[in-house]
Amino acid sequence: MLSENWDRVPKEALKNKLLPHYFSRLKPIYGKAPIERAVNFMRAVKMGVKAGFSLQYFYRTSEIIEEARSLGGGVVIPHPEQFWPILLAEYDVDGYEVWNPQSRRYTDFLISVVNEKNRKCGISGKSILIFMGDDTHMGEKVLDPALANPEKALREVGVQPAWDDLMIRKKLILAGMDRPRVIAEYKGRLAIDRREPSP
Repeated sequence: MLSENWDRVPKEALKNKLLPHYFSRLKPIYGKAPIERAVNFMRAVKMGVKAGFSLQYFYRTSEIIEEARSLGGGVVIPHPEQFWPILLAEYDVDGYEVWNPQSRRYTDFLISVVNEKNRKCGISGKSILIFMGDDTHMGEKVLDPALANPEKALREVGVQPAWDDLMIRKKLILAGMDRPRVIAEYKGRLAIDRREPSP
């Protein structure tokens, strides 16, 4: 299907939901019930494949971080509440995403964890930065509005109201973090990493 239509498929539509979205467009032709059964079946197949997929095909976390660093990249862990081992490990990361519209439950706790880690690193270590995400799903934005998840489709790139939430701001003040500082420090780290070595 992709090979036959490669020149006509918008590149932003190429994602892991391509097949379910394709089937969803067939609802007017085949009806809602059979298409929803087919989409649910695809989800079940995907979960089965993921459950049985050997981890030997993946790089270790430390290898990915090393590769990112060698290329001058930064490392930010998204949705850390889903990756507790990474949060608890002492990996060389620049920061953690502590809030996004789908992930609010542990924001206070995650800010406290980052704050504690920063206290322990002392003056010589680089601090772990606190990030907020807008969780914008660009794939949802290119769908027909009738087929898109309205909650995800309406999210705006860069809108992060948690920075202005009074309760969260109190924790951020204790952590010595605010949006301008995080942006400036992260930009500085990327600029340092990408600087050409002097001859």
